[in-house]
Amino acid sequence: MFTAPLSVVIVESQPLMRSALNTALSAEGMTILAVLAGSSQVVRTASVLIPDLILFSVDTPNWDDLKAISTLRHNHPAILILALITGEFHGQEQTMLEHGAHMVLTKSVPRSELLDALKQLKKLQSVDL
Repeated sequence: MFTAPLSVVIVESQPLMRSALNTALSAEGMTILAVLAGSSQVVRTASVLIPDLILFSVDTPNWDDLKAISTLRHNHPAILILALITGEFHGQEQTMLEHGAHMVLTKSVPRSELLDALKQLKKLQSVDL
């Protein structure tokens, strides 16, 4: 469990994954500020809520998702961005990093590894990105 609550916005197109991520992260003591079905509202939502982290799930990389990640990183450099990818497309991880994600994991990563990654990001945040 996290010592200080991490505030999170989840962006995930699949309803079952949205629910699973919401449940898993809430059970770890994180504060879920919003759960979005797509990238269309994430920039506005982040500007209003200013979360610690955006968990941004990307299926097939498209311009809207990449633009949203770039805009988030530019407008809110202190908000951490963890991109979850399918890993089915060559160069997908590098593309996410180049557009501003702080970390990239595949969607198939075990829950324990996702939580460890979030803890690593939280430590980075406290060091000041």
